Amino acid sequence: MINFTVDYNDVFGKAVEEAGSYNVKIADSSTAKTTKKGQEMAVLDYEVLDGKYAGAVIRYDNILWNDNTEETLKLSAKRFNTLMKAAGIEDGTQINSTMSAIVKGLVGKKLNIIVDWEQSDYNGKWNLSVKTQQPLKEQSEPNGVFRPTNNSGASTTKTSSNPFGNTTQSKQTNSNPFSDAKEIDIPDEDLPF
Repeated sequence: MINFTVDYNDVFGKAVEEAGSYNVKIADSSTAKTTKKGQEMAVLDYEVLDGKYAGAVIRYDNILWNDNTEETLKLSAKRFNTLMKAAGIEDGTQINSTMSAIVKGLVGKKLNIIVDWEQSDYNGKWNLSVKTQQPLKEQSEPNGVFRPTNNSGASTTKTSSNPFGNTTQSKQTNSNPFSDAKEIDIPDEDLPF
C-alpha cells in the first residue's frame, strides 16, 4: 500500500523565479573544474534554505582562480576571501589546497547570495547570476524581478504559463533555425567543384 500526502513544496524541478537575496547552502553537486586555459575553477550550486523557493537550486556560480599575473591573482584571492568570509571560514585560516578539496570543504556551508538576471553571451538565455556572497541573513528576500521575456531586460510581472509551477532555471527549446528557409537553387555552373 502506498500512503503519502501531496505536498507541492516537496517536488523535483523547483526553480528560483525571482532575483534577490537568498539564504543558501552550498550543494553537494558543486565541483571543481579546469578551464580550457588550464585555470582552476569552483563551480558552485546553491540550495535555497527558506522562503517560497526553499529547496530550489541556483546553479553554476563559476569562481575562477587566475594566477597568471599579480593583478589577476589579487582579484582571485579577493573573490575567494569574499566566499570564505560569507561561508563562515575563520579569518586567518591558511588555504593551501587543491580546488577540489576547497569545494568539498565548502559543501554544506550556509551563506547568503545576491542574484540578478543576466543574459548569456553563449546562447542568449536569461539565467540567475550570483553577484556577491555574504554571511547568512535573517531570511531570503526575493525582489519581485522575474526572468526577462525578451531582450529588453528583467520583468516585474510573472509570465509563466506552466500549470504545475515547476519551471526550470533554463528553458530548452527544440527550434529548427532552418524551418522557414526557402529552397536555394544554385546552378551547377556556379559551383566551385
